[in-house]
Amino acid sequence: MLHTVMCVPLASVRILLLEDSDMDALLIEEELRRADVRYSLRRAQTRVEFEATLLEFHPQIVFADYMLPTFDGAAALSLMQKDYPEIPVIIISGAVGEETAVELLKDGATDFILKSRLFRLEPALRRALREVAEHEALADAQAALSSCNMDLEKRVLDRTLELSQKNAIMEDDLKMAHELQLALLPSRFPTIPRGCPLEKSAVRICSHYRSTHLVGGDCFNVLQVSDSALSVLIFDVMGHGVRAALVTAMLRALEEQLGEKAEDPALLLTEMNKALCHIFKGTDDVVFASACCLTVDVERGTVTFANAGHPTPFLVHHALNSVEPLRSLAKDRGPALGIFEEAAYTNHTQALATDDLILLFTDGLFEVENDKEELFNESLLLETVAHHTDLEPEGLLHAVVADVERFTGGSAFSDDVCVVGVHIAHLPSNAA
Repeated sequence: MLHTVMCVPLASVRILLLEDSDMDALLIEEELRRADVRYSLRRAQTRVEFEATLLEFHPQIVFADYMLPTFDGAAALSLMQKDYPEIPVIIISGAVGEETAVELLKDGATDFILKSRLFRLEPALRRALREVAEHEALADAQAALSSCNMDLEKRVLDRTLELSQKNAIMEDDLKMAHELQLALLPSRFPTIPRGCPLEKSAVRICSHYRSTHLVGGDCFNVLQVSDSALSVLIFDVMGHGVRAALVTAMLRALEEQLGEKAEDPALLLTEMNKALCHIFKGTDDVVFASACCLTVDVERGTVTFANAGHPTPFLVHHALNSVEPLRSLAKDRGPALGIFEEAAYTNHTQALATDDLILLFTDGLFEVENDKEELFNESLLLETVAHHTDLEPEGLLHAVVADVERFTGGSAFSDDVCVVGVHIAHLPSNAA
């Protein structure tokens, strides 16, 4: 059954609401009225009603309840991304888990709102309206362009020249930003004992980094936290380009500011998450980053690590020619940074042996496809690393990246790639 409600029809925004609860629908409408939104709303409860309303009503925005008996918000989002990618979708639900929320955002949802926090509907709607306006402006510009006369064509050409000049300036700025971002990556690494020559260090670092654009969202850093311990932080900001690069710079600055907490990975991630949530609290945009932090202590012979929605690092046992993920419970992997201000992160500790290699990486290393649209996943990555356990650390990194490139048929990576190797060259005889 379809329900139609009209409020100030002139110049109103068309909203399609996927909701099976009359009470929740009334609460959503009440929030729209409280926000003084002019709107025309149609409600659907099934897939058939939803698709029919899309064709007849031509909505500008979709509100979708995540949990419906036969056609839920995730299915509606998938349909919209396939057939109507230009229409923003806001997921509204009574209960959404942290991992589910992140997946919804990755899958294209403009935002998600808990029904217990409908006061967030107004800023979320404002963001959606902005997207609608951008899409409509683009459509208007294309229509105007198709009917322009010779005079307008000349003006377009003049404008094109102007934009070309500005783009050249922007390209120069991006090249400088690229150089500055590379400067954020460590070129020299601390040694253990402190200040000893690299070839005598108990822990040695190697890395591989590439971005799909001039600037990207992957980064890592290495800090010395004591005479016997190093801290390694790797993170991956959502998206690409300048926006991701700006957030990357912010996270590096936060790490520098909170450097004294690096000895405790869970505490460092907790403080960085709080700071990132606070910075973006006043904005309508959703910004998040996955991260993994670990501390290697050669005196104790252990690695302690915490995870914020990031791929689990691998532990290569060169002496045994074997590899395994660092052991932790899946439920203890915390959410990505910047989503839930009160998120808690958990430390895990694992014993190390001489000649072990810890491999940290971002998802750009394995989220690739070949020409048959087959996905290279974490399991295949683990198998690939296992084939090269006889190589020295830097050679292993290059061999793994080369194998992934061969899988894609030589195609460029679609996402930024960052890989860091932490080699335990030797441990003291009294290490635990």
